[in-house]
Amino acid sequence: MSSALQSLSYFFRLPFHIQWRTCLVHLPRFVPLSILHLTSPEGPQPFIVALPTRKNNTIPLYVFVPPTPVLLEHEDGVRVPVENGEWKVPVVLDFHGGGFIMGSPLEQAPYAAMMARELGAVVISVSYRIGPFHQFPAAIHDAEDVLSAILDTDQVSKASKVLRNEIQRYFGMTVEEVRRKKKAHALSDIQKITLDPSRLVISGFSAGGNIALNMAIWVPPCPQLFSSPAATTGMGAQTHDITRGPSPAGTFSPLLPPMRAPTMLDDICQPWPSILPPERAQPRLLPLLLFYPSLDARLLPHERPMKDMPSALNPNDKKPQKTRMPGLFSIMGPTYLPKKLRAHPRASPGLVDPKNVQKNAAILLVLPEKDTLAVQSDVWVDKMNSTGWNGPVRFGDGRDNDWNGREGNVGATPSGTNGGMEVWHAPKCRHGWTQFPVAILGKHEKEERRQVFERTLDFVKGNWKKTLPIEQLGNTNQELKPLNIPPVQAGEGASSGVGAASSS
Repeated sequence: MSSALQSLSYFFRLPFHIQWRTCLVHLPRFVPLSILHLTSPEGPQPFIVALPTRKNNTIPLYVFVPPTPVLLEHEDGVRVPVENGEWKVPVVLDFHGGGFIMGSPLEQAPYAAMMARELGAVVISVSYRIGPFHQFPAAIHDAEDVLSAILDTDQVSKASKVLRNEIQRYFGMTVEEVRRKKKAHALSDIQKITLDPSRLVISGFSAGGNIALNMAIWVPPCPQLFSSPAATTGMGAQTHDITRGPSPAGTFSPLLPPMRAPTMLDDICQPWPSILPPERAQPRLLPLLLFYPSLDARLLPHERPMKDMPSALNPNDKKPQKTRMPGLFSIMGPTYLPKKLRAHPRASPGLVDPKNVQKNAAILLVLPEKDTLAVQSDVWVDKMNSTGWNGPVRFGDGRDNDWNGREGNVGATPSGTNGGMEVWHAPKCRHGWTQFPVAILGKHEKEERRQVFERTLDFVKGNWKKTLPIEQLGNTNQELKPLNIPPVQAGEGASSGVGAASSS
């Protein structure tokens, strides 16, 4: 049976209240690219790459190539990133929101195009797999595979070759068009475009913020979270239970067809490291842009406490919460993330010990006030601050001596042990306001969006100039080579980008 027929068979076995909602929320994924000429007229416009990934899956990537090189600031001055006809271009890896059951890179186009123009970066927005046709951790697997392809500078994996060849092909057509017009242009003398993952940004909005943080964390073994006998009696049994059908703990839907098995965790109890290079191999700070991220999935949206920030953690606030009815995300969310896996550190990355966050990540956390994620965000900020992840905080509510969001020692901590965390509170703003069409925003939200995106660009540029102090490894000849992916070992799948990057 073909994959399409299996998908249809699976769909018609779902409850009707899930079926009609699935049809509704998946509509945005079928909107034609031409709509972006209206919603994102400044450009650049994206082209789509079908990236091969693990287990013969493919991921659609919306790739935005910058229209011209942008001066990059270095420790020793400002330089154009073009040398001998080769353009070494920074990379922004972006993940859209939608609660893992809806959303599309199309909604990211204005943001992605802005980042491409202003940073001179290739922006890659990932159309990752979502529910109900896929279950956790499908989206994280997709994100890892794309990040691995970006990091694979030696093009060991098929995914890396496809990504770079397609970007070069598209860029070549752009240059040919420029030359055909016979007009002076910055691209005229450039023959090759090369991804430079030493200048990398990872960004995400809402559920995409969950994925972005996932890329920068290391998860230790966690068998204590699950009650399955297999989780406590042996790893082999756990792998068999998870991949061959519904586990004894009922963690996965019995409706999932066999073809969906590759989206499941092989072993939910095993450690799960980040595929990013260690700080000693890549000490340059990595801007991690988290816009109203989902950090704790243990409560469904209608179950979350809702309080105004920054009083969300006020212990003296006894005001009772109003009962809310389950909405779309509460009804559809479990089709991607089953209840028994909500506490898994990859499903709820805010539960991970801060010491297991990539040390060279410089975090910008954007928190709108009118958001059901407000309380869990405040809890996470307090947790991170208490373990040395500090930085300026902007409240924006008119209080005395509030940080203005522009000046200050950004992305640094007194000890220099991590990249630091900057928090931007957005009073009177809604969840998702940065991605809404400008026409439906009020004056205040428009101004907040302008300011936060302005700060985002400055944050990225400022942190790209910095490196994290690292301990020498003894003999300087033994230092790790940045972003060097070793050859695939015997027995490893040559087409798996993650396999290559994980061994770096």
